[in-house]
Formats: sequence, structure tokens, C-alpha cells
Amino acid sequence: MMFREAKLVVLALFHTFFLAICAANGNQTCRPSSCGDIQNISYPFRLKGDPSGCGDPDYELVCENNRTMINSRNGDKYDVADINYDHSTIRVVDPGVKKGNCFSTPLYSLPYYIFDSYYYSVLGVSNTTVLMNCKQPISDDNYIPITPCNSSNVTSSSSQAHLYALVGGKYMEVGDIKYSCTILRTIATRFLKHDNLSMSDLQEVLLLGLDLSFLSFRCKSECEVKGLNCDVNYSNHTVQCTKPRNFLKWFSLYIRSILGVDRFIECKAY
Repeated sequence: MMFREAKLVVLALFHTFFLAICAANGNQTCRPSSCGDIQNISYPFRLKGDPSGCGDPDYELVCENNRTMINSRNGDKYDVADINYDHSTIRVVDPGVKKGNCFSTPLYSLPYYIFDSYYYSVLGVSNTTVLMNCKQPISDDNYIPITPCNSSNVTSSSSQAHLYALVGGKYMEVGDIKYSCTILRTIATRFLKHDNLSMSDLQEVLLLGLDLSFLSFRCKSECEVKGLNCDVNYSNHTVQCTKPRNFLKWFSLYIRSILGVDRFIECKAY
């Protein structure tokens, strides 16, 4: 039994060494990509069309109309406003939100779970904002009157619409809306004080977008590939590798990291 485990350890170490060589050879020839305002798109990210050995396919971005964009779980594309490699975060913004005196309506609903949780963790979400179209005016201080830049984007008929935004908790439900209105968008947002909110306050928060952490990639590339557990500290933007309690646990983590399901690196020679 001990001899069998020793053979497995040798095979695992050999595979780790081989992957390290592949990674080193692949990354030596990879230069950072750029698109629009994002000038340093580098590992683990890649732009669609980059050489196959550059970046991780699970972190592929696209360049459209000179704008760097990221695909959500359901295929919607969001603008990439910033990538912070020191903190392992990427900031995304709805492409419909623009600066201005009127309210630019987001193109999509943005629930906090819209991005694949295996690759990204949404940071700092504490509110859900609901944009709605109501048939009658509402006299309620909790409902923020909205003046849209283009009402045709949010109304389906020529009748007069009364647009409002309601800011609630992270897990606000339809039942929290007291009036008969049609929900247009449901958006996860950063912290918003509920008192005396204005349309411009909401617009500024939507322009900030959301921060997504990609520390899960560091877990895979620094810990799981070695068969180690991974503890993530989102506050400090760090990961810590810890040893499993037994060999079988270690080996199962290692196998999980090298199978296609949890692939963390692509090497053309492999």
C-alpha cells in the first residue's frame, strides 16, 4: 500500500513539473494585449483571438468597438472598466449606463449571481435596485423618480409612463414592491443609503459598476495544482494554501485540479 502511494506521489510531482514547464514556455512568448482604455490585459486574462497558449480560456475577454468586454453567465456583455492585478479584481459596468443629466437605463438586469461563481466572486454588493414602470404617479419617498434619456428603451407603448427606482436589501423580493408596477431591471449595486436618494446618486453608483474577484484562479494555480486546500481572504486580497489532513484528500484535490473540469492552464504540447 505504501509503495502504491509512493508511485502516485511521484506521478503527481512529475505532472506538476511538466505543467510548470508548459506554463513557463507559454508565458515567455505572450505579450499583454490591449483594447480601448484597458492597456494591460495579461495572465490569467486573454483577449479573444490571442494565441492559444496565452492566458486562460476561462478568463477570456472580447474587444468590440474598441471596448474591452466580459461575458456574463447568460451571454450578456459588460464593459470592463478596470483590472487590478494586485488585488485580483476586475470592475464591470453595464454598457447602457452613461454620464449625463438624464438617467441612462442599464441594458441588462444584473443580479449578484450573474457571473460564474467558480471563476468570479462579486464583491461589495449590499443592495438590490429595481427599476420599474408604473401606470400612476407614486407619492412615496422610497421611490426615486427617474427621467430616462430615452424612454423608448424602457417603455413598450406610447402611453405616459412613470418611472421609478426602489433601493432595497441585497435579497429584495418582488413582494417588497407595494404598488402595481412593471419591473424593468433588477440590479445588484454597491452600498446605497436609503434616505434622500436622488436619481443622480443612483446614476453615480451604477457608473461605478461592480468589482469581481478572480482570486479563485490563484487558488487553482497556487494551491489546488499542488493538491492543497485554499483559504481566500477577500478583504486582504490574498489566498493561503493549507495541507489536507490525509493523503487521499490531497490526491483527490490534485486530480481535480488537472482534469478538464478544473483545467487551469492550456499547453499546446500537452
